[in-house]
Amino acid sequence: MTSHEASRISVAAVLVATAVTLSAQQAVRTGAPPEIRALVDSVIQAVNSGNADAWEAFAQARFAPSLLQKQTRDQRAEQYRQIADRFGTVAMNGVRREGPDAPLQLMVKGSKGSGTIEVDIDEGATPKIISLDAKASDAGGVAAPAGDVPLPPIDRTLAGDEIDRRLDGYLSKLSSGDVFSGVALVARNGVPVFMKAYGMADREKKIPNTIRTRFNIGSINKEFTQTAIRQLVRDGKLSPDDTLGKFFPEYPQVASRNATVQQLLTHRGGLADFFGPEFNQAPKDRFASNADYFRFVGSRPPTFAPGERNQYCNGCYIALGAIVEKVSGMPYEKYVAENIFNRAEMTSTGYPRSDRPADDIAIGYTHRATPQNPKTSEPQNLVSSIALHGVTGSAAGGGYSTALDLLTYLKAVRAGKFPGNDANVGIAGGAPGTNAIVEARGEWIVIVLTNFDPPTGERIGIALADALAR
Repeated sequence: MTSHEASRISVAAVLVATAVTLSAQQAVRTGAPPEIRALVDSVIQAVNSGNADAWEAFAQARFAPSLLQKQTRDQRAEQYRQIADRFGTVAMNGVRREGPDAPLQLMVKGSKGSGTIEVDIDEGATPKIISLDAKASDAGGVAAPAGDVPLPPIDRTLAGDEIDRRLDGYLSKLSSGDVFSGVALVARNGVPVFMKAYGMADREKKIPNTIRTRFNIGSINKEFTQTAIRQLVRDGKLSPDDTLGKFFPEYPQVASRNATVQQLLTHRGGLADFFGPEFNQAPKDRFASNADYFRFVGSRPPTFAPGERNQYCNGCYIALGAIVEKVSGMPYEKYVAENIFNRAEMTSTGYPRSDRPADDIAIGYTHRATPQNPKTSEPQNLVSSIALHGVTGSAAGGGYSTALDLLTYLKAVRAGKFPGNDANVGIAGGAPGTNAIVEARGEWIVIVLTNFDPPTGERIGIALADALAR
């Protein structure tokens, strides 16, 4: 796996079922709940069953009524045959998840091929599958686009005007089917050859997306937190070996005080995530700054001891944001604005309040559970996702930007304004009602921002980047 691929993959949460024991007398989570582990095991057993009848028995036991109604028995049998032909007998390589409401991504290695089985579930006591999709990996180990996002009709040999014409037709079709809503940008050597907006930023007010619409970019904000840490290390104000406890000796979770800056950066710190039932039920105006998130994370027991393993860690990046505040003497949001956004000449990036959206803010829309759209096994209406997120983002994600601003940032990186940053970055972010991806590969840069659920934005972005590599 290249560092470019690892950077993109790092934004997807890893579920680890191994229990850990801490010397400190604190409760420690043990990863995925038993009912989720049981469901994952049942998927793998069904794939390895060897016949469509066993797959049908699995479907009757594990599929939600809505999915059973959507497919005939023959269609389920054909789905099984396609998975068996694609993978053969499989073994688990791991499970990723972008958040507690996101689909499970089962990474499998098979006797015929490897790839990902994506499983979305409801919130019942015994989770039921509301969608299941399989995608093989290409020769480099990267999952190919899923069937609902067709391969784009472009390649790197085309002139810019032809790329523009073909991509407009491709994305217009996806938009008309309510598959895509957002902005897509393709640049060659830093110059846009395609940049267009589709769908609505605010469905209630009938405000369309434009190329200047600001989108929630999810975990892409972690790139800015990493940059801030590099700056402070380079200035001699911080060391990768410094611990969380050095800056916050009274941090409530004693076991986490030994987590180093390097462990926090590489998702080995073990701090709690903020996602979960407590966050879901909390008033979202409690989360209006990174400092608010840091207080919340500090109140929750760690997932494992620092350095024990690697597991995607939003809490680690929130803690890094708090360290930036402590070392710089200013709020995290002000530091990144003055030292990153201003330096890169990004004029539309920051942390606006989502509960008071300006007309240039894209409201997120989700098919997942919200207070006005409780999750059941039935098909979900598309509704605003504002109630699912804090009113502002954090050092872990949730800030807003435009496609042009992200291109401007990458050009600043390539111009040497941020020493140590990778010019060929691949990073994505997603949560209910938002999915964003940046793929910078040599002369080509692809940026896709959407105010719909993952993983459509990522799939489109990867499909475009792959097509331009042909």
